[in-house]
Amino acid sequence: MNSPSHPLVSALSAALTDASGLLRVPCEDLVVELVEGVEWPDACLGVPAPGEACADVVTPGYRIRLADGLIYHTDHTGNVRLARGGDPRTDTEIRLSYIVSGGIGGWTSKYETDSTQLTDTEEADLRRLITEADFFNVANVEPTTIIMDGFTRRLWIAVGRRQHEVTRGDGIEANDSEAFRALVAWVEERTPPIFPRAGLND
Repeated sequence: MNSPSHPLVSALSAALTDASGLLRVPCEDLVVELVEGVEWPDACLGVPAPGEACADVVTPGYRIRLADGLIYHTDHTGNVRLARGGDPRTDTEIRLSYIVSGGIGGWTSKYETDSTQLTDTEEADLRRLITEADFFNVANVEPTTIIMDGFTRRLWIAVGRRQHEVTRGDGIEANDSEAFRALVAWVEERTPPIFPRAGLND
């Protein structure tokens, strides 16, 4: 016979599941900073929605704070409400680094940016290109030929906690999609030129 689950287990499970969906990360990657027992003043757990009528009844539960700044109010049956969403950019901020290096002269060029440096239009365009390219599922390919003094291109992008790096270079034969090439073209337009000019789309 299975023993009943402790109310805290239900509360934590519900909060972590919700946060995992918001942040798009596995539950096991989330860090719980604080759990404390609370008696909420109403059935809405102290977090009523706009215009919501809440039953005026004391509801025992928990306050759960995660390292990402998210704070949840719960009861003892697994109902949760997000009381504070933390940094609104936590799960959406874009960070990007693109490095081109190589050539007989050992040239290097680098472009870095993030959501705080991009205009709203640039960020919207970049976010669309990342999505259309399915960037986080683009595979890296082993080189078929080693080319001395060839160029290597590394594109690293993070959106929230998700991050991925794609490496291309001379000697690497990859059947990249047009959407991925469009993403790279957007990045290369903003990368300081080196001589000779080299890019992921070459």
